[in-house]
Amino acid sequence: MKEIILAAGQGTRLRPLTDDRPKCMVEVNGTSIIERQLDVMYACGIEKKDITIITGYRGDVLKDRFADSSMHFVSNKEYESTNMVYSLMCARELMDKQEDILISYGDIIYNEAVLRKIMNAESEAAVIVDDGWYSYWSERCENPLDDAETLMFDEHDILTEIGQKTTDLNRVQAQYIGLMRFRGEGLRAMLRLAKIAEERTVNGVELWRTSRTYQKMYMTDLLQGMIDEGYELKAVHINRGWFEVDDCDDLKVVEARLQEEM
Repeated sequence: MKEIILAAGQGTRLRPLTDDRPKCMVEVNGTSIIERQLDVMYACGIEKKDITIITGYRGDVLKDRFADSSMHFVSNKEYESTNMVYSLMCARELMDKQEDILISYGDIIYNEAVLRKIMNAESEAAVIVDDGWYSYWSERCENPLDDAETLMFDEHDILTEIGQKTTDLNRVQAQYIGLMRFRGEGLRAMLRLAKIAEERTVNGVELWRTSRTYQKMYMTDLLQGMIDEGYELKAVHINRGWFEVDDCDDLKVVEARLQEEM
């Protein structure tokens, strides 16, 4: 199993903390987000040589921090004008040669139980979803639906919708956290669909349920595309055990709750 951490983002909503470092290097109670992730990965048996970090904004800070490590770095040189899928595809050459890829956003913190849950998933395409999201979102914003997105699954825990804006709480059965795994045919399907998305944009054809282009695709846009094209994505359920650090208000919540929930 290879691990890819998407860490190219600028983290503009965390300024001034990100004026001199990438978002993933922001410290939470004295330890950076990415170092917290890496500690969990090591504890779960993932080796440094199997980890690739996609860098972008202030990638030099990350490379300097882990200069003595056997981890790999791939740069998204277009980080200012692109988004998650484009960053991930900067590592396409690596993924083309693999059979099992774990993908993590670089701005989330999770415990060992959460990581082991996705590592033990048997499906060829699996996505962590948090059933206990509502209480956490209620702390992050006055109206949880202002920020939450749809996530629905059937009686077999196969995702049917993800990443759409909604005002209907019934369409948010859980919440996506940015941690997923693709292996075998699931990995090949994900890579194929990313290529199709790129070709659609070149030809002026809209993507799946979004007006965004390939360069601006969210990861949830790609997942929704897989769903719409008939690929099965398994919802792997957790109930908390993780946090997202997207802005300074998030940081305050995380620092106050970290020990309690982790």
